Amino acid sequence: MKHTSYKSLVLGTLACLAVPAAAHASGYGLNDASVTALGRAYSDGALAGDDYSAIAYNPAAMQLGGTGVQAGVTLVNLRSDVDGVNHRADGDRAGHTGVNVSVGIPNFFAQYKVNDDMRVGFGIYVPFGLAIKYHDDWFAVEHGVTSDLQVVDFSPAVSYQVVDGLTLGGEINFRRTNVFLVSRQYAPGLPVDGRRNEFNLHDWGIGYTVGAMYELDENTRFGASYRSRSQHQIKGATKLVGGMWQPETTLPMDAPERFLLNGYHKVGDFGLSAGIEYLRWSRFDALRLNSAVARAEVGQRWQNSWRVAVGADYYYSDEWTFRTGIGYDQSPVPDSYWRTAAIADNDRWMLSLGASWKHENLTVDFGYSFLYLGHYEVHNRRQNLAETPSVGRLDAKYDTYAHVVGVQFQYAF
Repeated sequence: MKHTSYKSLVLGTLACLAVPAAAHASGYGLNDASVTALGRAYSDGALAGDDYSAIAYNPAAMQLGGTGVQAGVTLVNLRSDVDGVNHRADGDRAGHTGVNVSVGIPNFFAQYKVNDDMRVGFGIYVPFGLAIKYHDDWFAVEHGVTSDLQVVDFSPAVSYQVVDGLTLGGEINFRRTNVFLVSRQYAPGLPVDGRRNEFNLHDWGIGYTVGAMYELDENTRFGASYRSRSQHQIKGATKLVGGMWQPETTLPMDAPERFLLNGYHKVGDFGLSAGIEYLRWSRFDALRLNSAVARAEVGQRWQNSWRVAVGADYYYSDEWTFRTGIGYDQSPVPDSYWRTAAIADNDRWMLSLGASWKHENLTVDFGYSFLYLGHYEVHNRRQNLAETPSVGRLDAKYDTYAHVVGVQFQYAF
């Protein structure tokens, strides 16, 4: 297959990567490692100390809990209305489509109290992910149909109180990445399966997280954590139109650094929390797919982004706790020029509610959030797409929101 022909086939598929359909954080980041934190819009960074998810946010906060385990799942249902025009060399295609996709995000944590100063633990959670599926014959089908990215961390962790009030923590993140992408060529008269491009790629990577927590008193504490960058060479098989399997394909991808600052203060029956998060998305400047046959690239030019959130807990009784929170998340996509149909990210607001019920050693947590990305547009006229006849220029308007629900079980030994 000629270089240009291969490039024409894969550019549309590359463009479909990184849709944040299941993302609470911007880009393709996720914060969904705790249903208790979901109820307060992820504002506490584990400083509330009411579950075992500190490994996912700040490992130093493991000090706030004893020996126990937890398991939970968050279900995200994203909906989007899309109207637009796909400007192709063989004629414009105008249309409307709807996106309605649901994905479950699990978590599991266990930790052990070695002594009053030390905790060890292990977590399995999803720090990055996406899921999207357009209709098989929507008006910009060559820009992508299905995207599925799953990044799962397997993380052993330890925390140690070095002096009264100051605890340090750290962990190693063994990171499994799975990428499944589908795009289709627009070819009237051909069956859907006859114009399918499919990418199935996998990789293991490694990173680390370090954190610190300072307790001013029993009701007031502050935390800071840093999660490192991890670099991936995601490899696997590629099946293009006509059923031709290509040699090993590589998709380099970086998971960005995260800086997290949080505070928590309890006053009477209320707990107040606030957090700020910084993600170095500028590392995601392009998607580059390499194989023995050819190379293809789609620029992204993402920018670093911020997230802020505040939350409140009401400790109603020994059995019941109620909580709420609000967050604002800045998108790393700079503008509509760089926003593609499949990287249809935008700034979003998050409004959350939650509750916990405790009976003896068992705690059941519930959470709900409404995620609103609002109205935004795609005006993608980038040269690296426009020069390819199989991928038309796209002008589209999006209206997107998501419902998020979660349930979680904890057991203290």
